[in-house]
Amino acid sequence: MSAVPQGSPRPLERGWGDPVRTPGDSLAHAARLLWPNLPVLLLGSVLVAIGWSVARALSPQLGWGTVLGLGLVVVPAFAALLRGCEVLLTDEHFGVSDLVRTGGRALLPALKVTAGPTLAVLLTLSALRLWQLSGQQWMLVSVVLGAAVSLLGLYTAVVALPYLVRTGATLRSTWLVSFYIATRNPVPVLAVLSAVALAVWAAAYLSFALIVLLPAPLALVWAAAVTQATERSHATLAARTGRPL
Repeated sequence: MSAVPQGSPRPLERGWGDPVRTPGDSLAHAARLLWPNLPVLLLGSVLVAIGWSVARALSPQLGWGTVLGLGLVVVPAFAALLRGCEVLLTDEHFGVSDLVRTGGRALLPALKVTAGPTLAVLLTLSALRLWQLSGQQWMLVSVVLGAAVSLLGLYTAVVALPYLVRTGATLRSTWLVSFYIATRNPVPVLAVLSAVALAVWAAAYLSFALIVLLPAPLALVWAAAVTQATERSHATLAARTGRPL
């Protein structure tokens, strides 16, 4: 089920033959990375905060404009920081120049991942608005279906975003592999979604100086959770079939 072309590197496979870290170990490891790598984490956070500020300026009220801003501006900016945190979790160096290079490479993969969930959320909001205006009960079916698709897309995208940026796999393979990982490791994926929801809620009420404090810890938690989920799925699949993920 490998979605990575032959001969391409697998940066996160180092140590997959070893016992998988517990959630406490992963978070503790992530926390220890904050201070030694503060310059690159701070720069990445500033870029994400700028993207969020632009999105909020274009759409002061949380709504369709905010969804578009998150999907097309904030998440692509965040993807480079997330990739950097993945590299740091493998105890490899990731500096400011690496962040700049990664930002360019991560833009298109991030947009590919966010396009589907963003469209699903926008269609759900449109269906909800039409139901409110028309009062037709049958339109609730569209709202419920849209919400279900949106939640599933967002849930799977937690794994798909770093996976596609990391591997450069096809979009189809990315979603299939990510769905496999996410459905077999719900706790870390739901933890990331909860952290993202809390960060977005907090960012809606904080000044720019305080918003800058959010992206780096969120990226470290996200990277640690997805790394742990991927390692577990890799170990399970390898034990059952002898084939890597």
